[in-house]
Amino acid sequence: MPSLPMPITDVFVSLADPRQTNKVQHSLAETLTVAVCGILVGADTFEEIQAWAQEKLPWFRRYLELPN
Repeated sequence: MPSLPMPITDVFVSLADPRQTNKVQHSLAETLTVAVCGILVGADTFEEIQAWAQEKLPWFRRYLELPN
């Protein structure tokens, strides 16, 4: 029986987060998920990833918490 695919965020949850806790707005797993998705659609810079992610924010909120 085939197993279900693992959500991409589950790949990143075991990573240690080196960021300063008081400066964090989103979980590391969600941030990396958005970044990987941006790269997969052709974004080459942080600015392109950010612009693409903001355009797709309603779609991302269907799958990620993104509280801020």
